[in-house]
Amino acid sequence: MDITSVAFAVTQIGATFSLAPFDAVLQPLIEETLAELGKNHWRRGTLLIPALLVWLVLVLTLRRDLNYDQALNWMVSGFRWLEDILPAKAKLVSDGTISHARVKLGVEVFRVLWHKLVASFRPLPADFHGLISAIFDGSTGTMPDTEANRAAFGKPKARTGTAAFPQVRLMGLLAVARRQLLDIAFAPYTGKSTGERALLRTILARVTCRGLLFLMDAGLYAFDVLWDITQKGGQVIVKVPAHVKFKRTQRLSDGSWLAELTGKVLDPTLPPTPQGRRHWKTVTLTVRVIWIEIPGFRPFWLMTTLLDPTITAREIALHYHRRWDIEIVYDEIKTHQCVTLRGQAPTTLRSKLPDLVKQEIYALAITYNLVRTLISQAAAEHGQDPTTISFLDALQHILDAAPILTAAAPDHRELKRQYLLTLLADCQIDRPRRPRLNPRVVKVKMSKWARKSASHHSEERDIAKQLKIVDVGLDGATA
Repeated sequence: MDITSVAFAVTQIGATFSLAPFDAVLQPLIEETLAELGKNHWRRGTLLIPALLVWLVLVLTLRRDLNYDQALNWMVSGFRWLEDILPAKAKLVSDGTISHARVKLGVEVFRVLWHKLVASFRPLPADFHGLISAIFDGSTGTMPDTEANRAAFGKPKARTGTAAFPQVRLMGLLAVARRQLLDIAFAPYTGKSTGERALLRTILARVTCRGLLFLMDAGLYAFDVLWDITQKGGQVIVKVPAHVKFKRTQRLSDGSWLAELTGKVLDPTLPPTPQGRRHWKTVTLTVRVIWIEIPGFRPFWLMTTLLDPTITAREIALHYHRRWDIEIVYDEIKTHQCVTLRGQAPTTLRSKLPDLVKQEIYALAITYNLVRTLISQAAAEHGQDPTTISFLDALQHILDAAPILTAAAPDHRELKRQYLLTLLADCQIDRPRRPRLNPRVVKVKMSKWARKSASHHSEERDIAKQLKIVDVGLDGATA
């Protein structure tokens, strides 16, 4: 098959392409988003129509082991087998063309698509006394060490100067029951207003708090955050930092205490001064505090806005331990979904331009939630808990099935999709999480080699021209 017929075949495929088994959820949202932003137009004869390009960017976060060309070939490989319309391998579009098309498509498409997808998850199931548990926690992501990425995101400091790769700071809000991300925010690793609490406030400003129970670590504690959540109808369980002072007022029968917590919040009733300063007011919040002792750890206070005495202190303390679920999610994304092959760049993200990094972060969150949505559907249809289904096994089944389902006829596709859900339901974790504690240590020593910096570059060298044979005498002297 010549390249002209290959291009025609791919153009025909791309005009109606949607990646199964995610198409039922995402394809309408993609079309709606592209239309809203005026991105649904393309030059006649182009292979990378906008909808196909959106799917390609998403696939790049599912198949981190493939380059651009390989990912596009993987997307349409089902048509090669089921329709016999593609050769064994075709260089469909150059990597540079795809990168340029990604820049032209922009970040906003994926930001809007992300928020539309999250909105479609409602309502979420309650999992703790009629409340929906949601976890705030931060992480970081590495990216290729390009000049543009260094300038936009910065590198964290290290003992030897700076880290090897630029990093982006991430904040996620996770629904515990389904392990789905409810929102994300990100910022450069360095600079003002880029810390985790600033990102938390960004998410909090756009989240409906009523009915949510937020679980947070001590590092995210801030009085104004607690006040904001409670004023919006939400609840909080948070580990209390050592510097926070409160006044205990009443002991409850389960050993916990009611307490008064005083702090300052912005006064919205007063306008800023001519110098731009905001007015603050002192307010008091009634909370419940629980003293926790665990062998091997320092005792600490746990604070919550759950004042109902029928919810015992022990229930609250044990439920707070679910906060670690978000660490499992970050591991699933960064270690498994973003896994690279030996010899590939060992970074979380692959993009070499700042706007493409932002685009990739949204795409990564979208595809993670799509996988989690399929897992939740499989669990619901087979009466199981979605958190007991292995993410890694489920992801592998989805990747195996996607090209074939994509090329299948609509009626056949739905039958195979139901079979896929059955397979996902069978991907049970072989054993429950073991009650164990691992030491926080590493087994990686410092390298003997000098650290690579921007001044190090490869050099052109012709060994055949530069190699010399030297005549050395018995006394060691050269001729």
